[in-house]
Amino acid sequence: MKIRFEGLTKRFPNRNKKIKEDVVAVDNFTFEIPDGKLIGLLGPSGCGKSTALNLICGLEMPTEGKIFFDDEDVTNLPAENRGVGMVFQSYALYPHLTVKKNIMFPLGNLKGDQKLSKEEMEKKALEAAKVVQIEELMDRKPNEMSGGQQQRVAIARALVKMPKVLLLDEPLSNLDARLRIQTREEIKRIQNETKITTVFVTHDQEEAMSISDMIVVMKSGVVNQIGKPQEVYDNPVNLFVAKFLGTPPINVFNGEIKNGSLYIGEDKILGKDYVKNTPDQKVYVGIRPEGFIHDINSKSDMTLKCSLKAIEVMGRDTSVVFENSNSEGKLRAIISSDNDVDSSSPTVEFMVNPKKVFVFNKETEERLI
Repeated sequence: MKIRFEGLTKRFPNRNKKIKEDVVAVDNFTFEIPDGKLIGLLGPSGCGKSTALNLICGLEMPTEGKIFFDDEDVTNLPAENRGVGMVFQSYALYPHLTVKKNIMFPLGNLKGDQKLSKEEMEKKALEAAKVVQIEELMDRKPNEMSGGQQQRVAIARALVKMPKVLLLDEPLSNLDARLRIQTREEIKRIQNETKITTVFVTHDQEEAMSISDMIVVMKSGVVNQIGKPQEVYDNPVNLFVAKFLGTPPINVFNGEIKNGSLYIGEDKILGKDYVKNTPDQKVYVGIRPEGFIHDINSKSDMTLKCSLKAIEVMGRDTSVVFENSNSEGKLRAIISSDNDVDSSSPTVEFMVNPKKVFVFNKETEERLI
């Protein structure tokens, strides 16, 4: 089932009585989530992603705009009639019920022609448990299970009615690092098997990029960019998206385009083939950590000179920590461990990979190159 938003907006009254303007949590959403895909809603805390999820499931009503499931307008449809399954950050399991009864619980609320016998409910509960691979835990109670197992129970409970749409609201944030990786892999496997359109809300860009077919990057209720994770990473539309995606984060410098070349301070790092017809101006220059090239044998006249602070060997890669007067704080380059960096030297020089360099307007922060 595809989900379509048309001018979807949600405003809340401002709790600060001195400010008359409403808080805009979701601002003019107009885009479509394709059928059967896993979409990551991604952004910092307070960007409106959980509000968007609540609008989809019917827990919140929009101030303006419409929501469609396929061609059906569900904007004013009650939550219980939307055919949506939701998994919360806190699992929200009933502690006094077994796994089987927790999974069966939504089926007990079915009425009329949809009402099921106890045997039918148990059969569906077992089928859902098999999907998330917890069928051997059906007689346990939540406090007898790990966090990852509890999260699987919550997912099975959401799947048991075979919803049209599955919504996951930061479902991994209560898990430790290893369990987070395992559980996100399970979520992707389950979504691939069921083909249920799934919306995954997270502030963790690594989570979103690792399992999503598409990501929607949000800031202050506004969609900044939509696309496949790697495409958004490789082609950010503005400085916010570039800074939000990537671990380690992108390195940002004050730079300048002059005389057909790109400069950081006095160092020319790229020439006219990169800058092309962009007018001379002050800019922000973003360079991904993997975009630095260290070659002591290079005779290039386009290098960035920096103050070397530390070298961290990480197996196949080396992390070079450095500073530059045209940027704030410590910066980081990721280079191959085959490249020898003289740790006794106070300075280090890099060439840059043009595909990993982004130039942004100094005022609007929109991407220029």
